[in-house]
Parts: sequence; structure tokens; C-alpha cells
Amino acid sequence: MAELGWEAPVDRVLNELARLGRSAATGAVEISGRPGGIIYLNQGRLTFAESPGVPDLGTRLGGSGRVAPDVWDQIVRAIPPGSRGVSDGAPGAVLAGRGIITATELQRLLQSITLDALLALTTPFVGECSVRGLWFMTQRSHWAETVLAMDIGSVRDYVDHMAQRLAWYDVSPRWCPQWSGPGCPEALVNAAQRAVASRMDGHTTVSELAWQGGLALHDTMDAVGQLVHAGHCTVPAPDPVLALAGTQPARSALPHRAPLTDERGARAAQADPVDLALLQRVRQGLERMA
Repeated sequence: MAELGWEAPVDRVLNELARLGRSAATGAVEISGRPGGIIYLNQGRLTFAESPGVPDLGTRLGGSGRVAPDVWDQIVRAIPPGSRGVSDGAPGAVLAGRGIITATELQRLLQSITLDALLALTTPFVGECSVRGLWFMTQRSHWAETVLAMDIGSVRDYVDHMAQRLAWYDVSPRWCPQWSGPGCPEALVNAAQRAVASRMDGHTTVSELAWQGGLALHDTMDAVGQLVHAGHCTVPAPDPVLALAGTQPARSALPHRAPLTDERGARAAQADPVDLALLQRVRQGLERMA
């Protein structure tokens, strides 16, 4: 296991992937920090990435209604230890063998999960995003390498493009969109927007919309951003007290299988009138100095 760095900037992840791609490396990059995750490579090609900050394969299949939660649990329990590919009974082989999902659908789904995880690892769109350390392990692999092999340069172009797009929309995964457009969500032509809009209730967060609907988090945020700019939904601004104090609204428990980072149990700090008055004076002082 080779250590790649400590206290690395977030873009170090993509830079290290580019370097490993050029050297045709095979193994996995483990990333510690928030949200943290792991990225798999095979001969310099990206084969999979996962992070607890975004919906995993079981959640994507279950939330979309393709696989019942108990059926997914049975599939996972039936996989022999150390299974990697289609030939030895990895989840992809079971899903395809039972006719639950085609090989093409599986490839697209794994690609979506990989891009979602990379955005979570390299862009602060899921909240705090930090990289404490990176390690490269040559003995690690993932069964997805049997169906997915992505060019790292093309992946980086997509991640950069989507990061800029999400930054422009400026939609937080913690906000709760409310449908406000004319007509009903079912009338939307865009399937992604329709899937997100049909679940909006003004109480469910953007992040929960992704987890509950079996959607990629970045695609969900993109759809919400499109709907907001089209005037079909509204997104309440964050609490000014919490924003001034540098905190964010508490994150609701999500319907995931693997535990998230310790952020899951966080609760937003509550400011009393004295704290708020102090913060306001500090803010006024900074404005006078500007």
C-alpha cells in the first residue's frame, strides 16, 4: 500500500488518477476524509468508484423499484467471498442472470454511480469536502471491471463540466424543493425532472430525493436546478442564522445500507439571541473594514 499524500487539496484526487492512468496502473485509490471513498483502476482505466456520500448499487436498484430490498439482500448474501466478475457470481452476474437488468443497463448504472462518487469526492456539492490522505493499493479490485472501463481523461472532462454546472445552479442537497409550476410533475417531458418532481413535497431534501428514488445525487441536483430556473419549483433559502454561524441544516437520516460518515448524526447548532447579536456585530465590523 503506497501513501500518495496527506492534507491534499481536493483536486489532488483527479491529478493522482491522471498520473495512475498514464502509468497504466491496476489497483485502488483509497481516500480518507469527508465523504471519503475508494476508486478502482485496471490497466489505467477507471472501473468503479464508491463513496458513502452517494447512493450505492443496492439503493439505486431498490429506490427505482427494479429490485426489492429483501431480494437485493438475498443476492448479496449469496455472493461467494472474493467474487469479482461475471464468471464467479458477482452481483452483476446475478442481476443479469435473473433478467432483472440487462448488461447494457448494468454498465450505465455502474457508470452513473462512479461519476456520482467522483463528484462527491472532488466537489463540495454534498457539503464539506476534504481529503486527508490517499493510498494506492495494488491488490484491490472490483467486480465492475468486467463490465466497465472508463477513460480517465474523459471522466475528468465530465466531472469538471458537471461541477461547473452544479455551481451555477447553486442548489444544496440539504434544501427541500417544492413544486410550484403550472400543471403537474407528470406533464414534464424530461424523464429525470419528472422522476424528481413527482417526489417533491417541500419537506424532503434534495439528497433524500436521490436516495429514495434510486437516483444519482448529482443528476438529482441538476434536475432540481433546471426546474428552479424554469420556474417549476422553489427552493427555500437556508436559515440566515445558520448561514451566518457557518453551519448547515441538520441532515435527515437517509434510506441507505452502509453507514455514512459521522456527519449523518450531526445536528445544526442553535443560536440564542445573544449569539445572533454578536454575530451581527462582527458582520457589521467586517463590512466597515471592507
